[in-house]
This record gives sequence, structure tokens and C-alpha cells, in this order.
Amino acid sequence: MKWLIDEMFPHAVAEALREKGHDAVAVLELDMQGSPDEEVFERAVNEERTIVTENFADFAALVEQRQNDDERCTLVVFVCKSSFPPGGALPAHLAERLHEWAEDNPDPYEGLHWP
Repeated sequence: MKWLIDEMFPHAVAEALREKGHDAVAVLELDMQGSPDEEVFERAVNEERTIVTENFADFAALVEQRQNDDERCTLVVFVCKSSFPPGGALPAHLAERLHEWAEDNPDPYEGLHWP
């Protein structure tokens, strides 16, 4: 699966996903930190990447708008950092959860997901 890790997560999540064989990049690695959500979403759509974010309100609205307008969309996976162990363990744990979710969902629908 191709992933785009939003800026609230460390770029180490993308690194850990790459170690598991995924095509993953982080917003921080693309020098897109601070970019409007619309730009991040558009990049994900153009590159056919799944967005991983904590920002439910903004990305859910973008998905709804695109689907209502019958425009190209992408998958958005919502996760909450507080559901993972604190400290430096987040990248490994999040990458493992995303990896497992991808294996369990080899052909997911475009739209909103919670792993």
C-alpha cells in the first residue's frame, strides 16, 4: 500500500512502514509541513496514496466534498496518537497497526477508515 503520513506524526512512521515493504512518505519528508490540508489531499489523490492523519474534521470534509462532487478521492485512515504507547514507541506501533490493517484490507474502498 502507498501511504502519506500527515505532519502530526513523526517521519519515522514512514520509515518503519518502508521497512515492512510499503511505499510510504511523510509530509515532513516532502517539505509540506504547514501546507493546507487541501494540498496534502490533492497530492495523495495524484499519487494514489492513503493518508494517515489525526485530523478527522478537515479530511472527512474533503472526502465528503469530493465524493459528493463525484471527483477523484483517496483513502483516509484516522488514528489517535493517544491510543498508542507514549514516548518513542509510536512509530513502530503505528506502522505495525497500519501494516496489519493493509494486510486485512487488500482492496479497501475510497473514503474514511479507522484501523
